[in-house]
Amino acid sequence: MKRIGSIVAAGVALAAGTAASANPNTGNSWSSTSVDEVRALVAEMMADAQTRSSLLQAGSMAGHDGAFFLASPDGSFRLNVGGQMQFRYILTTTDDDTPGVDDLEMGFSLPRTALEFSGNIFEPSLLYRVSTSFSSNNGDAELEDAYFGYAFDNGIIVLAGQLRMPVLWEDLAQEKYSLAVDQSVVNAVFAQDRSQGVWMHYAADWWRMWAGFDDGIRSENTSFTAPNEADYGLTTRWEAKFAGEWSQFDRLSSPRGAEFGSKLGVAAHFQGGPDQPGGPNAEVLAYTADLMFAGDGWNIFAYGVGLHIEPDGAAPETDDFGFLVQGGFFVAEKLEIFGRYDVVLPDGDRANDDPFNSVTAGVNYYLHGHAARFTFDVVWYLDPTTDNDLVQNLATGGRGDLNDRIGLLPSSEENSVSFRAQFQLLF
Repeated sequence: MKRIGSIVAAGVALAAGTAASANPNTGNSWSSTSVDEVRALVAEMMADAQTRSSLLQAGSMAGHDGAFFLASPDGSFRLNVGGQMQFRYILTTTDDDTPGVDDLEMGFSLPRTALEFSGNIFEPSLLYRVSTSFSSNNGDAELEDAYFGYAFDNGIIVLAGQLRMPVLWEDLAQEKYSLAVDQSVVNAVFAQDRSQGVWMHYAADWWRMWAGFDDGIRSENTSFTAPNEADYGLTTRWEAKFAGEWSQFDRLSSPRGAEFGSKLGVAAHFQGGPDQPGGPNAEVLAYTADLMFAGDGWNIFAYGVGLHIEPDGAAPETDDFGFLVQGGFFVAEKLEIFGRYDVVLPDGDRANDDPFNSVTAGVNYYLHGHAARFTFDVVWYLDPTTDNDLVQNLATGGRGDLNDRIGLLPSSEENSVSFRAQFQLLF
């Protein structure tokens, strides 16, 4: 406000000087008419400046209230602008005998660089969101979320477009709120990612739900004729909250001073028709259950996931599973230690069906919460990727660049290790 006042004062002085120099009277004295004109001009400028500075002070036009925003004074129009940057260093060691893979890979990367735009238009209830990320391999932009929706007075929100499927909570919580440098191997193998469709969401005091009709697992950025789209997909998630507030479960961490909270979630997705995980005309059922506890500087999270694939042909049905448990504890105001164990269990009918176990341990240092955070961790891959069809597909690039992001390389031997360090900035 002081700076605004200085600018106003400078403007007033400039206006007065201009008026004086333009006065036709001779000498240094002003006529009473010219003085009145200057006074009127000053009063008008001060009133206009006061109005503008009041609007800025109230934050009704632009500012930061948890997000950078532009908005109309009545709130009918609002644009939130945000983004994410992750700068990472990974060093992964594997056995010398693994064909085609160096025993030591290391280097820097930008695994996630994203821009996000969201808000409302015409009225606070008419919502929208668009986000895009940039590839860590070539910098190409890729559409992530693109949806609009309406929030009704009874608490129901209806969304249409492309967004993360509400199934695995580790995936829904998003990478920027992960406890470790990146999400788990289980999530990388089983995550449903984004799909196009319509969804309904409702939240009450102690329970909430999602339900949707969509194009199926991992069908983002596709046309309706794409071969990896299902003919139909049905998705639902239900949660019960026993303590705490819903917002505290959005992050897989809990700082000092937080209240105790706990919730249970279950979700299922069924789809039929052409589908990438199961081949043409497969029926797919994915299901999960998760449990989260959060308290004063500590957190515990665990879930299990199953995937049933029934091909329309001679190929056998498969049932694959994954499990995870993790926890964190703040040893100081900004310093958190954490640990995680996860395992991927392929169906016994797969050619390579051995379990794949991973153990992760590390620390977080929060400069400004998740918005500015250093993370250091070590991931110990106990088993060979070649003995597990699901993980081997991930390690060889079957899920895009996910293997690069988590540091997983193909290995025919046990005990690969990844050392990971990351700085994250959210804005």
